[in-house]
Amino acid sequence: MNTQMTKRKDTFKIDNCDTLEVFKHARSNKWSARFYVGRHISKSGNFTKSTKTDSKQLAIKIAKEMWRDYFFTNPQDKDVPIEQTFHSIALNYFEHQRFIIKNANFKDDYFKKSNHQKDYESNLARYERVKEVFGGKDINTISTKMVERFYIQLKSAFTLSTVGKHLTLLKQILEYARDDDVIKSLPKFPKVIRNKDCSYQPYSLKEVNKITSTLRILSSQMPTIRSQLKSYEHYNEVADIVNILTHTLLRPGKELYLLRHRDFKLMTNTRGEDFYQITPPHRKVDNKNNGPIPSDDIVKEIYEKRICQRYPNETGNEYIFFNNMPDREKVRNMVDKVFRKISKQLNLYYIKDSTRNRPLYSLRSTSAIETSENTNATIDDLAMLGNTSAKMLNTRYLRKYQEQKVIEIQERIYSKKK
Repeated sequence: MNTQMTKRKDTFKIDNCDTLEVFKHARSNKWSARFYVGRHISKSGNFTKSTKTDSKQLAIKIAKEMWRDYFFTNPQDKDVPIEQTFHSIALNYFEHQRFIIKNANFKDDYFKKSNHQKDYESNLARYERVKEVFGGKDINTISTKMVERFYIQLKSAFTLSTVGKHLTLLKQILEYARDDDVIKSLPKFPKVIRNKDCSYQPYSLKEVNKITSTLRILSSQMPTIRSQLKSYEHYNEVADIVNILTHTLLRPGKELYLLRHRDFKLMTNTRGEDFYQITPPHRKVDNKNNGPIPSDDIVKEIYEKRICQRYPNETGNEYIFFNNMPDREKVRNMVDKVFRKISKQLNLYYIKDSTRNRPLYSLRSTSAIETSENTNATIDDLAMLGNTSAKMLNTRYLRKYQEQKVIEIQERIYSKKK
């Protein structure tokens, strides 16, 4: 009788926390927390632990933390063995990824972290959303409909690029489970189709010239008192980078910032015209289009009259841009920041008809369009120059160009003869 009265008096259900409650044992003045986790976990089906405090208010706070920590660390649906939960398999998957990274002997003269390491860290953050939906599920019961619903939820809140990365992580974990014979097959995954908002919006040549002119003007001015910079002289070099990117299809990352003098070779074509063959030490895509590339007269002029004057070719090992800065990733971040700053100042960075704004990478679209418009290059030639595919060019870099061509075609076909 007394035990029942004690329980009624000293047991309190906590709102919005499922089965969580705090209670006092009959012979203790300390509060304990209790919530249901399943009979496969404990004989009673409950997780029980002392909060080690006699304060009810503090006990409730501690109990909530216990409840959240348990289910966020070990999410599981009712009557699902912990070793069968998606989360348990995911933990093994991430442990396997850590092992690979640790034993990869990564060494790079550009990045401090490998792409694998960066992907791993990004996936840990993405996993929090994946875990909310699938963490406690029996991994064998994850169906195509579940994946489809997850896709729809993500699509309503994030860009298609972000959606795709979450689905890729989910699929990688399920593939890991299949390879370990935990599951027999994978559910079907929806195809993430990029829309026009995912394409890079180009700068026009007029806009590029406006940016480079502004950079060169500012390079001769003194920074304001508030600025930590001693000069804007480096803006002149950024202007050269903008021009090089506009006249090649190099990506503004490893492909550009690892270039040294030794990667430029003067060649002569059958018409007796000199040009530089560029052999990037790194190409993002490992395909048939990752060899040396030709360049035009403007690249030749920039290289000879500006780059070689700034950093003379003494050993061949000099970087062609910001040679005195050994941290190449820092160079990239600095150039990105300067370009973005000037583009915003000129009201060129933000655009209305796309979820993408126009970072330095947009010059790749500019280069593709200008090369297509003003040279004899075929789509395969452009793919070779850009270390990409014709499909990628059409969907990511030439979409705006295609829209412009539709107008030209319409006017040519349907314009009334006078």
